[in-house]
Amino acid sequence: MSFSFRFLMTAVIAVTLSACSTVYRPTAWFAYDYTKTYAIPYTMTTDDVEAACTMTGAMFPAMMSFTELTSDPDKIAISMNMLMGSCSEHTAIEEVLNYARALKSQDINEAKDARIREKRAYAKTTARQYAAYQHMVAEFGEPGGEKCPKLKKKDEIYWMMGNLSGLQAVMSDLKSQTTVNVPKDIAMKAVRGMQCLDAERWWGLPQALEAGFWVMMPERAPEGVDPWETLQQAADMATESGVRLTHAIQVVMADSAGDTERLKAAIRQHAESLETTESNPKYRLIDVMATRQIQAISDRLWTEATGSRTPMGELGTFWDDVKTPATSFDIDDLLGE
Repeated sequence: MSFSFRFLMTAVIAVTLSACSTVYRPTAWFAYDYTKTYAIPYTMTTDDVEAACTMTGAMFPAMMSFTELTSDPDKIAISMNMLMGSCSEHTAIEEVLNYARALKSQDINEAKDARIREKRAYAKTTARQYAAYQHMVAEFGEPGGEKCPKLKKKDEIYWMMGNLSGLQAVMSDLKSQTTVNVPKDIAMKAVRGMQCLDAERWWGLPQALEAGFWVMMPERAPEGVDPWETLQQAADMATESGVRLTHAIQVVMADSAGDTERLKAAIRQHAESLETTESNPKYRLIDVMATRQIQAISDRLWTEATGSRTPMGELGTFWDDVKTPATSFDIDDLLGE
């Protein structure tokens, strides 16, 4: 092979690769901008959680593959990892119900296997939630310090999701038997980080998380403050906003505290609010996900008591409710005679 031919081939390959690079880079930036500006905001407006899970799971690997051609897509990764964590958490919740049914029927082998499947699903959930938190730290810095980061209003949503994911990651890791080993101090950092946000603007969430911390550690609550009352005030804000994520926190806290009556009351309150207040159209997905989390706890309660989950259309009711007898009436009264 002559020198001139080898030189020509080398030049052709170089030009071709350069052209590819020229095409890939603007394509990567287009995909990044489209996802942040259109795809994620649209996903937040849907009430179809399964479709949102499918869309996010499909787009996430492609978006992360563009990292070397764009800036680090930390903001996108925060929201996508948080949503994917919620998707795999739903798988874990189904295994919780499988375990409860197997235990009730005394199928020990199935109960044991369901518990293993549950822990595996929670391990995957933890990894995704922790990744969301880590991307938030990479973008804005670590929460929990003396000063809050300087956040633009449009970036507050990412700070909120990142901190919430960090708190969820700690809780999910415990359920997975600490498979991921998420640092436990992230929980306190996340609670403090959320205080950088306005409680009313963000659906009572910062106030709810702080009150939830006081519920778990009453000695840390300010003197004269009732954590449950503070949590209820945050839940009221959430109802008015149409984004009831705080309701889920209220239910989870009552469940963790083993307060059955308060737990049932919180689930009833949420079910009633769904009848009176529509979801905020901008954040409909988050509101629906909150309902799904509350539904999961209701399903567990029903399954442990009856062997099957909450009946259709009966969220907010319980198997041991006293049934009101149907009121009898005279057919002549109905006909006006």
